[in-house]
Amino acid sequence: MAIPQETIDEILRAADLAEVARAFQLELKPAGTGVWKACCPFHHEKTPSFHLDTSKQVYHCFGCGEGGSLVTFVKKMVNTDFVGAMQWLAQRYNITIPEDMHGGENSAEAARRRQFHEDGMRLLSESAAFFQEQLQTPVGAEARQYLSDRGIDEATIQKYGLGYAPDSWDALASWANAKGFSRALLVATGLCLQSEKNQERVYDRFRNRLMFPICNELGKVVAFSGRVFGVKPAEGGKYVNSPESDFFHKGRVLYGFHIARQVLSRTKWALVCEGQLDVIACHRAGLLQAMAAQGTAFTEEHARMLAKTQVPCVHLAFDGDPAGHKATLRTIKLLQAAGLQVLITTIPDQEDPDSIFRTGGPTALQNIMAQAEPAIPFVFRITCQSHPENTPEARSVIVSEMLDVIATLTDEMTAIGHCQWLAGQLHLPEDAIQNLLNQRRAAAEEAEQRARRFHAGPLPSPPLALPRITLEDNSTSALTETMLDLAIHFQPIAEHLAETPSVLTPLADCPAKQALTMLLAGTADGNWEETISSLIQSELCNDKAVSAVLVKSQFENLLGQPGEHPALQQALADCLNRLQSIQLQLASAQLGATLERQPDDFSTLAEAAKLARERQNLRRSRRWKAASD
Repeated sequence: MAIPQETIDEILRAADLAEVARAFQLELKPAGTGVWKACCPFHHEKTPSFHLDTSKQVYHCFGCGEGGSLVTFVKKMVNTDFVGAMQWLAQRYNITIPEDMHGGENSAEAARRRQFHEDGMRLLSESAAFFQEQLQTPVGAEARQYLSDRGIDEATIQKYGLGYAPDSWDALASWANAKGFSRALLVATGLCLQSEKNQERVYDRFRNRLMFPICNELGKVVAFSGRVFGVKPAEGGKYVNSPESDFFHKGRVLYGFHIARQVLSRTKWALVCEGQLDVIACHRAGLLQAMAAQGTAFTEEHARMLAKTQVPCVHLAFDGDPAGHKATLRTIKLLQAAGLQVLITTIPDQEDPDSIFRTGGPTALQNIMAQAEPAIPFVFRITCQSHPENTPEARSVIVSEMLDVIATLTDEMTAIGHCQWLAGQLHLPEDAIQNLLNQRRAAAEEAEQRARRFHAGPLPSPPLALPRITLEDNSTSALTETMLDLAIHFQPIAEHLAETPSVLTPLADCPAKQALTMLLAGTADGNWEETISSLIQSELCNDKAVSAVLVKSQFENLLGQPGEHPALQQALADCLNRLQSIQLQLASAQLGATLERQPDDFSTLAEAAKLARERQNLRRSRRWKAASD
């Protein structure tokens, strides 16, 4: 059975390793940001040594060595193959897998669908370039002036790919037709609409609008948002957005996420605001961690996307009107349920991040965003404003609404602390509020279990006891794993090693070296993050050494630090020195063998003497370093 790649991608985006593990009755306990631990399902143990990293969707047992990706976990738990695992996941997450493609006409149809999707992605990318070109032509003069009036310079226009959709019914359609794109593809990507009167005719969805390309997490254009501007704006609402399609799912895309995710490990917090111009303003002010939901409310999938980045905290900067407060409250619950800390930035009335940046510049916007209030006190303040009466009935409503938010906290001690705080604010008994919270959580857990049983069907049969293969250790295995650890968790070090991949030559061939070679090759092409994702989905992820490195870094205390950090630089230098030592040992052994065969070869003797001096210098350097430390 051939499952289309887009369906596989959809399943992997929707699935969460921790949630899947719970479906197999694993009792998970927090073990760090985005990391959980449990007793291993593959061997008997009383102390948890089975770790799951939900940001990478990988697992490893530090007791028995089992490890791999989300798909590998399902394969072993259900005792099935790749297709069976994908079917199990698809059923659990209510995703439809297209009819099987066995051969002949069906195989041709599968190939046709894949080609259609690839052509669609190319059309979206080239359409973004078309809109950008139109902005620079005379027809885009008014749109350029609008951007200039809002303080958006040419560099910003180029960086975010801003464009203009001409005031024409078929400007894009005619251009696409000349490029060889079909009408069906224009409709499928949401760029055009089909005429009701003439099915053979399509017309542009976006007309006389400022165009914002919307990118997925990999930075590929999947949709557009068109904004009105000028004295005589286009018909329709303020924004016209691409519709839901096979290429674009609003609930899974955050505007600016592909930029923000690159800095989250450094900033330690994400910023979620409301619109594209707000995100661009934040980025221009140096707040590159900003992003926004696209054309829809913040969703559970959005929260999962952020949790997978391992960012510990999210700031929300929504409008301060009742609609903004309602959206903020709902988003707080989703983020807390994903294990994230939430803070709220209150935007002044009649303002937004874009207007603050235009009037006050970067400093003003940075100062506003720095004034963040913890989520629970914020909700309490807003709830009390909605129920100002100092009556038992009002306090009961406040408690109920507050417990709705507190119940989504994943850390028990934090929830208890907020219950105590709430009791003090309302002068109520702590145990009464705690009991109400426990009742609410018990009811929610029972409802969730009923839903799981309904969606998951019968529990899978126990996994078979599969034979384990233990790789023979060698003198360079620890060094290889350390270098893989550094390259996976610290992009600057991977980039440094990618410049001279020949340094890996002395390392003995093993899965960890294969993974390291694969990662450095991808990094050299500018695809460090994408290559890690490919590594996780490859068979190499099932190797115990590779999965251990993916799940837990021995440099955990340095995660998020810049590549120039002294400790990281020293770790890299130690690895390179060790590699140099191994190279010298190998060269020395080869020369020794040559001298045995040709004892009077003076050139070989000279080379051996030079090699001996290099080894002596390396040993002297190590002794000096040890003494200085």
